Amino acid sequence: MYYGSLRFFGSRKFGKVAIDRVVRDSLLIINTTTIFGMIGAHFHLSRPYLSFLAISNFRTSWLSREIVFTLLFFLVSAALLFFQWFREGHWGLKTALGWLAILFGFMAVYCMGQIYLLPTQPAWNTPLTIISFYGTVLLLGVMALATILIMDLRFMEIRQKGVLNEWAIIVNETVKRLAVAAGAILIPVVLINLFYIHSLRTGSTLMQTSYDLLVQLYEPLLIIRFLLLLAGVGWLVIPVAMLKRTGKSVQEIFTPVYLACLLVIVGEILGRFLFYAAHIRTGL
Repeated sequence: MYYGSLRFFGSRKFGKVAIDRVVRDSLLIINTTTIFGMIGAHFHLSRPYLSFLAISNFRTSWLSREIVFTLLFFLVSAALLFFQWFREGHWGLKTALGWLAILFGFMAVYCMGQIYLLPTQPAWNTPLTIISFYGTVLLLGVMALATILIMDLRFMEIRQKGVLNEWAIIVNETVKRLAVAAGAILIPVVLINLFYIHSLRTGSTLMQTSYDLLVQLYEPLLIIRFLLLLAGVGWLVIPVAMLKRTGKSVQEIFTPVYLACLLVIVGEILGRFLFYAAHIRTGL
């Protein structure tokens, strides 16, 4: 996943060995985060010690499918991490594993969204739910990737007590592309959310009730959520765009980039809260 995306956002003009060096530590962070996330999700089940049975209904259950694809995502990512740390070369295999992890990750998100498409939950039972999930994943992924790259560059400078020129150039080029991607993703994310709110207003009685909750009881949180997304992406785009004019190196903007990522994370947490708080269930 990370290797494939870095090869996409990073320029191919840099050597494969240099790309491998940049990926290594950052991929370790991503895999560690995935492990903790899976452990936390594991205890959502009423009987965690029987969690292995949750995959037995793959043919009929979207929850089982989500678990299977999440496990596949983790296993492929772990294989990629192994090759990054212990096997030189194999760049074609590494790239294939990276894109395969992306595929499994997107399938897991799709299954996750399908879980919420229930006739008893009118506010959720719309394709916009799945689309918004993908928007969240892409936006958070781009923001986190930029932060991890710069953080890793700073740590490497401290450990090696000097500026790693080739490394810094790769990160600089990649972060610029990520900033553009963040701005491009933000636009449809905002539009999708606005269209979702409009669909609630023009939908069934229960959907209109959800709309009333959003624009009345939760209106301050809704506004704050949009402001956090705009401010977060802006806090990434502006410092990156000003790099050449200010003469700063990419590692010197770590603080605003980190803050930008934090703002977007808080904004998406608010969005998830609103997603659950505004729904009205009908029947069982």
